[in-house]
Amino acid sequence: MATVSITHVGEDVDNAFGLAMERADCTGIIRSGDRVLIKPNWNGCSIAASTKLVTVLAACRWACSQGAGEVIVGEGPVPVGRPRIDAYLAEMGALEALSRVGARFVLFDDDEHVIVANRDDLPREIGIAKLALTCDVLINIPMLKVHSCCLTTLCVKNLKGCLRPADKMAFHRIGLLPAVVAMNRLIPAHINLVDAMDAMEGNHNNGPLVPLGVYIAGRDRVATDAVASAAIGFESGTVPLLKMAANAGLGECDLDKIDIAGEPLTPQRLQRSQDHLRRNYPDLNIQEAGACSACSAALMDGLYTAGSARTVKSVALGPQVNPGSDALVIGNCTRKHWSSHDHVSGCPPDGAAIAKALQKDKADTHD
Repeated sequence: MATVSITHVGEDVDNAFGLAMERADCTGIIRSGDRVLIKPNWNGCSIAASTKLVTVLAACRWACSQGAGEVIVGEGPVPVGRPRIDAYLAEMGALEALSRVGARFVLFDDDEHVIVANRDDLPREIGIAKLALTCDVLINIPMLKVHSCCLTTLCVKNLKGCLRPADKMAFHRIGLLPAVVAMNRLIPAHINLVDAMDAMEGNHNNGPLVPLGVYIAGRDRVATDAVASAAIGFESGTVPLLKMAANAGLGECDLDKIDIAGEPLTPQRLQRSQDHLRRNYPDLNIQEAGACSACSAALMDGLYTAGSARTVKSVALGPQVNPGSDALVIGNCTRKHWSSHDHVSGCPPDGAAIAKALQKDKADTHD
């Protein structure tokens, strides 16, 4: 039976991290001299929507205390451009803080990738960060957040940050969930911890924070995600990505078959992405037919950026959509409607371009 721990996080973050590891039976995994890779969710978009730096530093110190010979923190953020990634890391103070605890940061985009080709449910070719495949121990540390497509974005999805930037977009186009499951067959995750000191509801990059004050940890990535999902109100077996991952033999998603150690599981329902759309944009008519998750996520980002300046009342996305006459059509898959509708191009479209189009009485064409 898989064991997942729930541990209260107080002022002593290091103590909480160590206790979470002990309760989840993760002590002893790191051997003397091991090369340890810590993979947080540092997305390059929002520090609030990222694994907390104090959690990553606690992981670094814990790994060293377990005998690690080298500790590396690696990430491949959302493809937002190098200047924005550098600014994000500088604002967080990540590089200096990691240096002080004897760890170093590697941006996967600049590092070597191992090419994997012709695998089921994956793009024809993908590149996986070599460090993720060659390290002795990978510690997987996402933040607890809801997600518009996956319902929750946690340990299983966090490994998507090990891909090349172009591969991340390709996953959305071919089917995000099966591609993420197939990717997880290739990348080990020896230790998993969900940073739920704060959870993000409504939108996985820009939603409100809800303080939960816990770490959720386990050796089984799927079981860890199942408990974390249950903590924010998703009942056992209701998260499709986790059911698919369990069916693929990657772990356990049935809460009745998971031993929860430490604090009791006390679910607190967080606002879903769909709830967020209905509550915050009641006047917006969203027409969707066959849209990929990348377009949906870009629309969410565009709506957030446009804010109260939005004037467009109808949007359409997806290759099978039949847009209303006043709809702004989004994405290259709506190309057949571009001659008759205002549109935002891209596969996926840029959230900033969508925001600009949403703010106009008669939206300009964006090619």
